[in-house]
Amino acid sequence: MKKTVFFLAAAIFASPLWGEPIGENVAHRVANQVLLQSSATLRSANDTQKTLQLLYKSSSSNIDDDANATLRSASADETVYFYVFGGEDNKGFVIVSGDDRVTPVLGYSDTNGFSADDMPNNLKWWLGEYARQIQFAIDNDITPTQRVSQQWAQYLGTNNNGKEEQK
Repeated sequence: MKKTVFFLAAAIFASPLWGEPIGENVAHRVANQVLLQSSATLRSANDTQKTLQLLYKSSSSNIDDDANATLRSASADETVYFYVFGGEDNKGFVIVSGDDRVTPVLGYSDTNGFSADDMPNNLKWWLGEYARQIQFAIDNDITPTQRVSQQWAQYLGTNNNGKEEQK
């Protein structure tokens, strides 16, 4: 009986350590928090949520051996490596990881826009490397570090167990 209780308790406490995919809604919340914290021009979460839109999604379908391959939109059944959200006015964007094994924010700007159609080759390569590194973390079932878990919790307003914090 003691062994059963021990293993059950261990499973409950260890479950937040396993990496999980991040959905578009959760990534959107992270992007909102980043732009709110970094930009004096965005005054409230409501204003940001109205104007912040998904600009691009990188997935397993657009990983290619050619590091400079053109990135395309992802289909629903694939592994999403990261999301790019930006304002309707093309001022500011946030690149949010598609898996909680890695740091939530891969890059952002509160002044410049993002265009998937006009990316320079060095940016395509850089984003392709992020996608490959995230796929490596998934393939090797890498456990997120405590720091990475804390970053996700900070942006989402949750504790390290994924539950909403009481305010």
